[in-house]
Amino acid sequence: MSESILFDSNDLLPSSWRNFAEQGPIRAFNPSLLQDGDGWIFAYRVVGPDLLRRIALCRLDGSFRVIAGSQAAFSSSVQFALGNHYAEPAQTWFADPRLYRLAGRLFVYWNSGWHDPLNYQFVQEIDPRDFRPIGFARELNLIGPRQKLEKNWTLFGDGPFYAIYSITPHRVLQFSLDGEGAIDFTEVVSTEWNNDAYASTYGALRGGAGPQRIGEHYYSICHSVHPAPDGYRYVPAVYRFAALHPFTPTDAPVRPLALPNPFGSTRRHAKLNPAVGEVLYPCGAAFVDGRWLVSYGINDECCAIATLPLAALHDSLQPLARSGKP
Repeated sequence: MSESILFDSNDLLPSSWRNFAEQGPIRAFNPSLLQDGDGWIFAYRVVGPDLLRRIALCRLDGSFRVIAGSQAAFSSSVQFALGNHYAEPAQTWFADPRLYRLAGRLFVYWNSGWHDPLNYQFVQEIDPRDFRPIGFARELNLIGPRQKLEKNWTLFGDGPFYAIYSITPHRVLQFSLDGEGAIDFTEVVSTEWNNDAYASTYGALRGGAGPQRIGEHYYSICHSVHPAPDGYRYVPAVYRFAALHPFTPTDAPVRPLALPNPFGSTRRHAKLNPAVGEVLYPCGAAFVDGRWLVSYGINDECCAIATLPLAALHDSLQPLARSGKP
């Protein structure tokens, strides 16, 4: 049985953004988490009454309570290097942060939404003491064929570093943190595998939380989207892949991952996207003391953290045959 903690969006606001709460609804959602000593670092989207997309960070104690005064207005401090001419949304649309610790350094990842001529993805190193950016935001750049819309790359590894570009096919990229400008990613392997049994009902798998290694496998808690009577439904799922090159998928989802949602598809505020119904959107995961912790957004309005036993993930998986089929 999974349990969850819900967060009051107002409690997550940095002091410099508290005036928003007096002007209209506040939505804080799609959080990522990263263990830090006895507590946690928490990063999340904030949408105020002006509907701009922002990112904030805070600290949680060991019981997942917000540490007062730790809230930081991250996106207000981000700077882009001179000479980089990004489309306007790059300055105003900070979406779906993920937290990573790479080579001992702390990074935040985000994307610039869906816009023409193409969207962007960035990582930013931050100071773990006050969450202030170190240097400039660095764009993620794929060398080779790429999609027009790119979101939800998930980073993994402790050097060399890798990223999942797409799940089906399983396209794995490699990158280096050297330098200070854009980070070039190159494909190292692409593996075809069959996830049709799941995708035919719940939609193709898309990225989510950063993959977590346990033994000889990575567990990747991700999401998919499918039509429903009240609008497109976002559901969480998990798959496994081998921890060593060529990172072949070994276990496919047979059903969505059961994360608690006390609201169903109902909302307290107007929908940010009228085409969407229920949304459960995982952006963070950790395996601690034999249990899974998953941070996720609910309905583009609320942050939550669920605690799940390992069996909850295994029960939603089916091993793949050597042919890549269930």
